[in-house]
Amino acid sequence: VSCVDLTWLPEPGSCSELEKAEELAASLDAAFGPEGLGLVCVTGDKAFEASICRWRNDLLPLAQRLARLPEESKDAIRERGTLNVNNYSKGVDGNRTGFYFHPAVDNPAECLPVGVTADPTFYSPNLWPDKDLPNLRPLAREAAVELVEVGRRLAAAVDWRCSQVHPHYRPGTLQRLVAPAEKCNHKCRLICYHEYETAEQRAAFKGMWAPPHKDTGLLTILLPGIFLDSTGQQLTCPDPEVGLYVKNRKGKIVQIRKPDGVGECIFFQVGEALQVVSGGLYHATEHCVRGPPSHGRGYERATMAVFLQPHGHEELPLPEGMSMAEVAERAYDGLFRMFLLYQPKGARGINFLHFCQREG
Repeated sequence: VSCVDLTWLPEPGSCSELEKAEELAASLDAAFGPEGLGLVCVTGDKAFEASICRWRNDLLPLAQRLARLPEESKDAIRERGTLNVNNYSKGVDGNRTGFYFHPAVDNPAECLPVGVTADPTFYSPNLWPDKDLPNLRPLAREAAVELVEVGRRLAAAVDWRCSQVHPHYRPGTLQRLVAPAEKCNHKCRLICYHEYETAEQRAAFKGMWAPPHKDTGLLTILLPGIFLDSTGQQLTCPDPEVGLYVKNRKGKIVQIRKPDGVGECIFFQVGEALQVVSGGLYHATEHCVRGPPSHGRGYERATMAVFLQPHGHEELPLPEGMSMAEVAERAYDGLFRMFLLYQPKGARGINFLHFCQREG
């Protein structure tokens, strides 16, 4: 796994010269390029590590507690009218429960420009279990806002790298789409992966806590997962083969572990929207989460993801001088390539809401 230190990353909007430009370019290409895993590890100083440690120890266990709330409490925060994009859901995409929330506001429509219609896919109000878990909202929001800021710095670095590779790439494109938390359409998801109750249940999920998939957005931030026993006590990894896996650009399946010698860190994956915006330079990361080797193992896994993405009305622009067909030619995924090829002739970009609602 390639690593990038937080000090290497530019501040959003900064025009100052990068001190570690050569190392940064090499790490980004090694992580996201044709030979890479599609994943990069971001490290930082003691303060950064302390924040990550606190969120993992204090916030992530709340995913398990949330899943164990009384049904009446969960019904009050359950997703309404959309599918696996808002509030609380269970079993929609694997043997897991998830809780979606906006990183900064409870009514995401407030982040839209005047006159733009708030599609429920992205802009449904957040519903919090404040009575049952009063510390969830403040902890989640603290972590989300700070993680988005790190994401904006990585986006600035990717912008810089794309500008180097594509002479007609519009500088600042990705930074504009990865907005600050209080103005954004980013989604956070607190996740609890549950143990299998029976062998039949495990077989039905094919041993996967989360099946193979790619994220739709630009970049995904991953807070490294923790394991919890049935009482909520944190465990070291009970089974070495359990956890996050990715398929690299050559089709090899690789388990993701924190690099040797690295302290507390976060991971970033590429989403399909960045594959468009980068002109096919960086490819979306296919990944899955492997579950326990048998049922009744007595542990669960908790994590949090932050999906960095544009607003629904915004366009995913191609670099100047590139066609949709050229981006499609660089795609490994046949369905994704077909989707790009079927865009209107001469299209210079794709509406993000339309992009998310496609089939396949």
